[in-house]
Amino acid sequence: MFDRVYNHQLDAKNRMRIPAKLREELGEHYTITIGVGGCLSVFTEAQMEELKKELSKVSMFNAEAQKPLRFLLAYSWDAEEDKQGRILLPENLRKYAKLEKDVVIIKNLNCVEIWSSEVWNEYISNVNFSDLAGALDSLK
Repeated sequence: MFDRVYNHQLDAKNRMRIPAKLREELGEHYTITIGVGGCLSVFTEAQMEELKKELSKVSMFNAEAQKPLRFLLAYSWDAEEDKQGRILLPENLRKYAKLEKDVVIIKNLNCVEIWSSEVWNEYISNVNFSDLAGALDSLK
């Protein structure tokens, strides 16, 4: 996949397009759910199946572990494109990600992310690359 940032907009009916290059990689069936930092995460069908497999290992008696699992799955939505390649984002996902008009779509290593332009700009304005470099170096 191409690692890029794409700028798009929601139309008056809260529909948007996933960029063609990313749609090809996502395939015909993909799932959108809540993500970390206030974005939405978009997973391929295979990625979502793998994620569900991993989540099924969480004990149903572990109340704290069940919280994020419930949110992740409750907010999961299987995207459906119309004939023009647009998807309608449900209200609960738009509200979570504060999506109103301007949208930023990012290809992450593990998924595609959908951000409110305002939230994304705030997020990146608080980033110090030196701190990021140190965090990346500690992953070695």
